[in-house]
Amino acid sequence: MDEPWPGATSPRAPAETVASSPVPSPNDRIGAPSGALERIQGPLDLARAWAGADRLALIVSGSHASGEAVWVSHAGRSVSLSDLDLYAVVPDLAAKRAALARARAARVGLGARLLDMGLAAPLEVGFHTPEDLATLPARPGTLALRRSGRTVDGDGAWLASVPAWSPRDVSAEEVRLLLENRAFELLWAACGPPAEAGLADLAALQQRHAVLKCALDLAAVMALAAGEYPDHAAERVAWARPRWDRAHAPEPPWGAALAWRQGRVSRLEPAAVLAERRRTVAAWVAVWRRLAGVPGDPASPFTAVRETARRAPPARRLRRALAPDPREACLERPLARLRYARAGTPWHRLNAAAAAHLVYEAERDASAARGASDLETLERRYRALLRDLGFRLDPAHAGQALVKAWDRCLLDGQRTERWP
Repeated sequence: MDEPWPGATSPRAPAETVASSPVPSPNDRIGAPSGALERIQGPLDLARAWAGADRLALIVSGSHASGEAVWVSHAGRSVSLSDLDLYAVVPDLAAKRAALARARAARVGLGARLLDMGLAAPLEVGFHTPEDLATLPARPGTLALRRSGRTVDGDGAWLASVPAWSPRDVSAEEVRLLLENRAFELLWAACGPPAEAGLADLAALQQRHAVLKCALDLAAVMALAAGEYPDHAAERVAWARPRWDRAHAPEPPWGAALAWRQGRVSRLEPAAVLAERRRTVAAWVAVWRRLAGVPGDPASPFTAVRETARRAPPARRLRRALAPDPREACLERPLARLRYARAGTPWHRLNAAAAAHLVYEAERDASAARGASDLETLERRYRALLRDLGFRLDPAHAGQALVKAWDRCLLDGQRTERWP
């Protein structure tokens, strides 16, 4: 991919080539969980039960492995706001199917049970055979697993079988998907129903965590697009700051996000929280436009949204309409998939709709300031764009509908479990 931000100078390696960069010995990262991992024993035990007694290993990845998970006080005890990312290694395909079935059967009411265990965030468990683990694709999550994963069950040698991809092996599509996933988290932070009694304060912290997580991942996206990926959030922000184009968007709230990640959790007034999210939305749009090759001041605010929706080759769009995977089948009825196949795969169209909603948010205040007619024009263009992408939604409710589709079809419904 062309590099929107200057970075590494060596050519990007072909996607099928595995880099041979060294990884710390897995023996340095195995054994009984210590420190913060001891505080999530309940969710770990739940994952062990899903994986089954014949599991080969359980590996913690993400912020809980790297020591960057965020913890807050709720109802007199400590709970984590950070997703718990786990890789369970199981013996074979039959064991994998059984583990997936056990996990699906436990989804109802999972959020409440996890909160009782000290996890106020999704539990993400991937079940992998040894072959699966050895052939994980070049994705940001695979880089994190290889670099900082911690084996809490089984033989630590399994971690060494994870491919040693380099940041330059991560494709443009994977970088774009990371950014698009963060769009839904930004929408989730603003579009949910009122919190249940007793959970309003925690919900506010969860929503702010989603916004600040997105802010930090904008730095990750910038670095990956240039073929680089420093190990820690602070290092990625330090890499991105001198490359940020302040002429077209204010810098994301990186200072607040780093303080949050380092445990200095603060509570802001509602107006300040709203301003922080707006700033992050504007920054997200700026990064999205840069990846899409859109000028900083496009003639139309929705420039390139349709193009990103139909970025898959025509044959693939038709194939995904006729024979979708189960997640895409959940998004639309068969006739709708065929009708909108030219506009993109179901997944890409959903992601483009989320991008369009954030563009709409970023432009709404400026349009309103110019007058009612400008705001009406923006809303009309947004509605038309949603229709072209296969979504007949009112702008006022589009964000919530898009998040529900993303979470309940493409993921596992944990984020919108309490939503109607």
